[in-house]
Amino acid sequence: MEEIHPQARPFELVGGHVNCLLIHGLTSSPSEMRPLGEFLHRRGYSVYAPLLPGHGTTPMHLNQTGWPEWYREAEAWAERLRQGPFPLVVIGLSMGALLTLELGLRVEGIRGLVCINPPLVLQDWRTNWARVVRVFRNYIPKALSDEDRQMKSRGRFAYDCIPLKAFLSMQALVKDVIKNMEKINVPVLAVQGGRDELVDARSYKIMAQRLPSARLRTLYLENSPHVATMGEELELLGAAIDSFISDLIGG
Repeated sequence: MEEIHPQARPFELVGGHVNCLLIHGLTSSPSEMRPLGEFLHRRGYSVYAPLLPGHGTTPMHLNQTGWPEWYREAEAWAERLRQGPFPLVVIGLSMGALLTLELGLRVEGIRGLVCINPPLVLQDWRTNWARVVRVFRNYIPKALSDEDRQMKSRGRFAYDCIPLKAFLSMQALVKDVIKNMEKINVPVLAVQGGRDELVDARSYKIMAQRLPSARLRTLYLENSPHVATMGEELELLGAAIDSFISDLIGG
């Protein structure tokens, strides 16, 4: 069994009147959700941030998994939390936002979904060639920015490469989510970072076009990167989620 990196461990912050399930992105870990989790916990919410299969260990381990395994872990947590006495809201970042939408399709009793920078359309041209490159190599290195390095220094654990088999599995999840998005009848807060270096803004437009408008709320964070949960507009993001949840449960 692969050893989990100390910075990648799941966390729980219990003691609130609403359960928030936080789901991290591909190649990353719950560490990127901790600043948002701590903000929400201070606002009176219980927070649960699991580690998805294949993450927090090695890229090789991630390449041995795919979106059905990631989904089953998220679903198990959602089923457990929705059966408790408190309302459940699911909050996902990037690939975690895709899983959040999938949960909204499949799991009864979820009160709301928060989707932060879901990768429905990607900016990186290399991703368009992933299926071809996969024939020759198993991984491609990430183009790490100064912002990535700064987040790492603040405790974020993520792989420094993209396992291509896992990436292609995520692309299959994208197709499934887009195909079924119109069937989602759970209220959604869709969030897009204005400085998202990975996700094309067309992703935001797809959500606006396909999700039922009566149940959709949107938030554009002008100065936020892809990992908006660790960006400079964290408090704005957290306050918007707090307001969204309060409206859902009448708090």
